[in-house]
Amino acid sequence: MTRSFAFKPHALLAALLATPALPALAETAEEGFSGNLRAGYISSEDDAGIRTKSSAIGGKFGYVSPQWSGINVGATVYATEELGKDDEGSFFGADGDGYSLLGEAYLQATLGSTSIKGGRFEYDSPYADTDDIRMVPNTFQGVVLSNTSLADTTIHAGHLSKWAGVDTDEPEEFRHLTDDGVNFIGVEYEGIDSVALQAWYYDAKDLAQLSYIEAIYSTDTFEIGAQFAKQDDDTSDNSGPDGDAYGIFGSINVADFILTAAYNDVDGTVTNGFGGGPFFTSADDLTIDGTEDQDALALGVEYGGIENLTIGVLNVEFDKGEDEIDYYAAYQMNESLSFELIHADLHDDGQSTRLIANLAF
Repeated sequence: MTRSFAFKPHALLAALLATPALPALAETAEEGFSGNLRAGYISSEDDAGIRTKSSAIGGKFGYVSPQWSGINVGATVYATEELGKDDEGSFFGADGDGYSLLGEAYLQATLGSTSIKGGRFEYDSPYADTDDIRMVPNTFQGVVLSNTSLADTTIHAGHLSKWAGVDTDEPEEFRHLTDDGVNFIGVEYEGIDSVALQAWYYDAKDLAQLSYIEAIYSTDTFEIGAQFAKQDDDTSDNSGPDGDAYGIFGSINVADFILTAAYNDVDGTVTNGFGGGPFFTSADDLTIDGTEDQDALALGVEYGGIENLTIGVLNVEFDKGEDEIDYYAAYQMNESLSFELIHADLHDDGQSTRLIANLAF
């Protein structure tokens, strides 16, 4: 069955390699204690041939209270600690050491078709997402709202002031996204059979105004999609992103294989925002982010004919800079235990191999 890549970092890979999707904000998270235990290994080689390695253990442990008059609270602690040699730092904090973090601490109120959450929390949207590809994902601080009053429509709005986690300069600390934070509004519409539509606008002061539109058409045998992003610089020194990005995507099921193709064209420069970004051609490491007038073509094949095992390869050719080939495998042993392995070959820019085991409880 085909997949929708909306709301997912590293679009062509994340449907396989990301942890299970979070419930929509309008839903109430399951009450009680939950979390996961995660172990990871990574080996990277840079463009000079210097190899670094690290291994880590960690995960998250959280609690969601029962509802009282439509109100509940939740909190989650995230942690990562070294297991062995830790000279590859992407599992750890800015100082290269393990850390723990109160990544979620929120109050959520639900009244009819409206839900509002304030505090610290995981959140996924096109330009602000968890990007859960290492030990500790991105989490955000602010207030977000969703409303489903209109038929087949979900409206999102919010303000995000700070974030911490994998994509930040100091993963172990909550730091400002921009000086004044990010205001956003988004609409998802699913009133047309087999079609998912969404449109978002983010006002990131001192960075850019970010707009995003996406349409996905899905059947049991194929999927096609289109995206458009417009980003307008909002910095005093013209250092922010300023450009448009267009994208198309398609996949088809052939026996036990899924064949995928995607293309992005950038006029100017664009950013992924605060996370992995929404662009169809994003590979595990490289994206169209930050390079002027970049084009990218992605071709992939995935095999799922072995029960609970998926293997695949994704080749992304960038018009400027090095290309990337990703070889990946994921195994779901049972409802709780899963493994993911990915090897990213960046040609003259180096390579990396990452293995993560995840035990949910």
